[in-house]
Amino acid sequence: MNYVERKPLRVLSEYLECFWFASSAAAPGGVPDRVVPDGCIEWIFHLEAPFKRLSQANAWETQPRSFVVGELTRFILLQPTGPVATMGVRFRPGGAYRFLPFPVALLTDSFVPTNNIWGRLGDDLEAAVLSARSHQHRQHAIETFLLSRLIASEPRRRFDAAIREVMRTRGQVRVQQLATTVGCSTRQLEREFRAGAGLSPKALTRIIRFQEVLRVVGEDALRQWVNIALDCGFADQPHLVRDFRNLSGQSPTERHASPAGELSRYLVSPQRLSDLMGAA
Repeated sequence: MNYVERKPLRVLSEYLECFWFASSAAAPGGVPDRVVPDGCIEWIFHLEAPFKRLSQANAWETQPRSFVVGELTRFILLQPTGPVATMGVRFRPGGAYRFLPFPVALLTDSFVPTNNIWGRLGDDLEAAVLSARSHQHRQHAIETFLLSRLIASEPRRRFDAAIREVMRTRGQVRVQQLATTVGCSTRQLEREFRAGAGLSPKALTRIIRFQEVLRVVGEDALRQWVNIALDCGFADQPHLVRDFRNLSGQSPTERHASPAGELSRYLVSPQRLSDLMGAA
């Protein structure tokens, strides 16, 4: 599988991590892609055969041509159905709220077609992206749309400051400390996060700590798990294992021993996670 990332316009880079493009002439076989929570909302466009996703009812469901994946609180399994040509718009943690017409919490653990979010504008944009002559034209169409949404929306300064602190500490910050840092009560902070991130502050910091574990393991697979747990802000190794299993469906040793899907390998590469953590 070929996988390429492109940076967004500078004015959008506070909110978008990247545009990514994945392609394969034939449907990869074998291991499904296990996609784990990373704090990022994704906007997906299938230019050729869509992927299918294993539902909670243990049935494979074909994805729409374009849709938004809300914040995930647990892993999902994906499998291509044919030749892959997929484009993704990856928002930074807490970065999607400026572009949505409703609170982000309504998307959590959901997969919502583009037109169900932006109506006729979504239909027109989907058609423009799917029929565009090149990835450059596709990216330009989406950036133009997002810029119009950005101009029409208001920033949530306190929430933005809280997200920066979560990323700066790599999830190693307590909710009370976070509220104090941005000058609000814990209850106010909870409301800010539900509206802006779709998750509670505790849930998002937990996910970011988990992603930091994946980054550290990717860079140094020989480190002892007990040391990784303490360095990444867990109380002890059992705490890390518990969170790891809840978010990925596997223990750390099971994940290390299991073959990874082609797409999911890119999503947890040390370079990608290092860039994500260092962006705040």
